[in-house]
Amino acid sequence: MKNITKFATFLIVLFLPASQLMAENHIADSLRQQLKNASASERINILNDLSRAYWSESLDKSTSYALEAISGAEYLNDKKGMADALNRLGNAEYLRHNYSEAIAHYNRSLDIRLSINDQQGILASYNNLYLAHNLIGNSNTAVDYAKKAVDLSIETGDRAEIARYSNFLGASKLEVHNFEKAKPYLERALEISRGLEDTLGIASALSHLGSMYQRMCAYDKALEYLFQALYHYESRGNRDGIALIKNNIGIIHKRLDNLDLALEYYGQSLEIYRAMGEISSSTASLLNNIGIIWYEKEDYETALDYYTQAMETWEHTGFLHGIATTHNNTGLLFTRLGNYKEALESYLASAEINKTQGRDFSLANNYNNLGELFLLQEDYEKALEYLDEALEMALQINAKELIYENYLFQSTIFTKTKDFERSLLCYELFDSYRDSIYTVEAASRIAELQVRNYRERQMIELDLLQKDHDIRQLQIRKQYAMLWFYGGFGLLIAILGGTLLGLYRYKKKLKVVLQQKNHELEDVRQQLALSEKNLQMLNNTKDKFFSILAHDLKNPFNALLGFSETLNQNYKDLSRAQVFTYIEIIYKSATNLYMLLENLLEWSKSQTGNIIIKPEKFGLKDFVECEVSNAGISAGSKNIDLHTNIDPAIEVFADKKLLSTVIRNLLNNAVKFTHRNGKVVISANEKGNNIEVLVTDNGIGIGESEQNKLFSLDYNITTAGTNDERGTGLGLILCKEFVEKNGGELKVVSEADKGSTFIFTIPK
Repeated sequence: MKNITKFATFLIVLFLPASQLMAENHIADSLRQQLKNASASERINILNDLSRAYWSESLDKSTSYALEAISGAEYLNDKKGMADALNRLGNAEYLRHNYSEAIAHYNRSLDIRLSINDQQGILASYNNLYLAHNLIGNSNTAVDYAKKAVDLSIETGDRAEIARYSNFLGASKLEVHNFEKAKPYLERALEISRGLEDTLGIASALSHLGSMYQRMCAYDKALEYLFQALYHYESRGNRDGIALIKNNIGIIHKRLDNLDLALEYYGQSLEIYRAMGEISSSTASLLNNIGIIWYEKEDYETALDYYTQAMETWEHTGFLHGIATTHNNTGLLFTRLGNYKEALESYLASAEINKTQGRDFSLANNYNNLGELFLLQEDYEKALEYLDEALEMALQINAKELIYENYLFQSTIFTKTKDFERSLLCYELFDSYRDSIYTVEAASRIAELQVRNYRERQMIELDLLQKDHDIRQLQIRKQYAMLWFYGGFGLLIAILGGTLLGLYRYKKKLKVVLQQKNHELEDVRQQLALSEKNLQMLNNTKDKFFSILAHDLKNPFNALLGFSETLNQNYKDLSRAQVFTYIEIIYKSATNLYMLLENLLEWSKSQTGNIIIKPEKFGLKDFVECEVSNAGISAGSKNIDLHTNIDPAIEVFADKKLLSTVIRNLLNNAVKFTHRNGKVVISANEKGNNIEVLVTDNGIGIGESEQNKLFSLDYNITTAGTNDERGTGLGLILCKEFVEKNGGELKVVSEADKGSTFIFTIPK
């Protein structure tokens, strides 16, 4: 069928002939203790038990103990011990998903068990071989082992085993669409399980019967069995079973085009498996099925994503039939997208696997889809060739959904080739099969089942609430009786204990008050210590601040006063060139002094928290060029080339005033430490969610030992520029603070005598 989802999942339970799975540490420790004093023959059984004990803890240890058991069994010619050890070795490989290696070990174990007529062991081997072959999609081989297990369990007369393997055999028959033979085995399994009151056995048989009717397209009857199975699984809290049933109900609703309802059931099932932390064929099947729903909703990108996840999981588990199914569904998706080459490759890959495994239903579905593919490409001869093969196979297994789809494709081809008589015949057959699958009566029955299932679940919940209420009432009455019984005695104790309790509480209260006062004193002490520390820091900052004022402002003022005094007193005696030189020095000193004061004021504001950040979005290039023009005077006096390389499209989100201070200081620093005829470049580029701004010069550079001190007030680095320019050392500290207030970072890359690059970031 066009969107077929082959899903055959079984509860993977390894058959344990001696005891239940033992993985607890104390059991393994106990077995190792026994091993120390065991005889040679006893060692083999203990080693086998140890191998089994580590299945859920360490498969490497499990394998190691099994190999040691094999070695001992060979030496003692202990055939039963050898067979059990090989079976343990197979189980370890099975749990690693190495199914081929597991099957090889199981076959060796089975041969030995047959030779010594170990019936319980033989049954265990049949069980394990059935599970392994079923998981890798060898359905016919799995059927053979299930049949052998049924026959042997009938021979031994163990009713629980008869029910178990009848269930397995019926499920295996479903896989090859042999419904006629599957039904009696499943009904026998159901009948025996009911007699034994085996809830999980009942649920499993009902589940397989539901799957059988689903594949027969009797969807109303399928849902009836599935809802019964769901009730039994829920009553036992069996999450595997609940997830399995919800998946199958989802498949039915998908077939009925109830896509949203199908997706809801698939989602619930997948949520259960993921909560269990499973990566299994069941998980892969659900991912595949969810992909089909999105395919039907025409969300092909999401569908392909789920198919990809499903394929990865199928390959992890080595389940060939699942791989074939997802190849088929991927082919359908490529067909709808018009990617016919990719669709053909996917269909053929699926068909090759299904042909090898003898899966007639899936292979007929592949041929139907190939027929449609060639129909779309107007290669009618090739299309009919595949459709004829598909129809022959589908009629043999009575796959109604494939048959009616096949007749529809053939009717379309005959219409295209103007063979209207055959086209009409095929369409009538298509219509007949379609009506047999889905009738108004069936739809009504399905809706009724949905409502009934909901009502039954509500009744169960009400019943549980009523029982809970009755239990609570009994508990209350019991408590009243106890109160009366102990009332008198309690009153006497209360009078005697009241006085003691009062004294105890008074003492305890005094202790609490004392502890509270101690805590309060400790809090006050810590606050005082913190305040003292902060005060010391502020005092140190103040000292450093005044030190900077005293030291670094003295030189500009001395120059300003000295040369202005010289001009004032000796103006008439000075030449024109000397006057011009003194004026230039006074101008530079005043300019430098202004910049120093401006930085000091800005730093003072930042320390006292008086700066208010007002970020806005603006173009970076024009903003930077304005600052570059302001720095042009000092750069021009040294003939330094100031160059901007910023894309006009770049925008930033920052406080303009703070950013202006950052760029101005970095440019002035670059000019200050660049030789005459040098070059300063300011550039920017995008970096993630930020804009990175670089101010690069080819000046004197900064040694590695000095770079870590640039942004700290503790060191107060005030190196003179190439023209003996001076500063407070606060400029770079301001830059770092203002960049960080705008949500960015500032760093330096430099090498002595090779220039420097100051890099800072601003949010976009």
